[in-house]
Amino acid sequence: MNAAKRKADPGPAGRVARLLPFLQRPYRRMLVVLLLLAGLLGGAYHTWQRVGPQIVQGPEYVLQPDQIQIPPPPPWIRSDVRAETIRDGGLTGLSILDRELTVKIAGAFSLHTWVEEVRRVRKAHPARVIVELVYRTPVAMVEVTMNDRPGLLPVDINGVLLPPGDFSAEQARDYLRISLPDATPAGPVGTPWGDPRVSGAARIAAVLSEHWKQLGLYRIAVKPGEPAPQTAAEAVFVLATRRGAQAVWGTAPQADSRAEAQAAIAKVEHLVAYVEKHGPLDGLNADVHIDLTQNAAADPRTASRFELDE
Repeated sequence: MNAAKRKADPGPAGRVARLLPFLQRPYRRMLVVLLLLAGLLGGAYHTWQRVGPQIVQGPEYVLQPDQIQIPPPPPWIRSDVRAETIRDGGLTGLSILDRELTVKIAGAFSLHTWVEEVRRVRKAHPARVIVELVYRTPVAMVEVTMNDRPGLLPVDINGVLLPPGDFSAEQARDYLRISLPDATPAGPVGTPWGDPRVSGAARIAAVLSEHWKQLGLYRIAVKPGEPAPQTAAEAVFVLATRRGAQAVWGTAPQADSRAEAQAAIAKVEHLVAYVEKHGPLDGLNADVHIDLTQNAAADPRTASRFELDE
């Protein structure tokens, strides 16, 4: 058994003999290259361990607030969206080498009250981050009572409550009003109002956004005497002028229905055609009543007036 073991074990001389071919060309050159690469990698590793932290904290990698780029806010936004997001999201002292950087920045901006959607976040060298986002657009002012005094709160097309402090009294006049019984937001700024009537009226206001002044309209309300709806599809809305002339709009277009969106546009076109022929609705008698629920046709006729408080 010992003889067999000695026979199987070539010993030091045998092992050297086996390596001799690898010490000859072309293997010798390959071995030299491998040894050089190992030395370079080892040296680079130890060098990085010593100076790496200083490089990572250098100006080319550390993200400064002004190096976070966002689209210019539209004129109705008076808040500093970038500064507020950096403050509230703790976006200071970040490095573009952080693998979670884009996720952190996207999450912080998505929480801002004026941001509807963060579409993309990408980083670049030297330190820079480009944020592609969509801002919310106000479409109407909801009439509310605050501390026993009348007030107005802005909403977007989805019925999300927007920062009222960004609107002066004059700016608030540039929007249609939504008048609903006991209109009170369910949550803070940046969250949905919580009432299907508000979201429905907001979608109608969005369709009318470019025409309501030309039409002489003033507010959107729910038809009196209707039971409290559980969804926006159940609410029947009317359009009213300051002087009391009205147009029955009907139900609000559903957000995900192309057919209902087209029907809503057709209603506006009928109103525009009527006003071009007869003049703004605000100049009509308070008893004039227009019904847009019958094939979206404007059909003026005398009817009892819906009572709406001014």
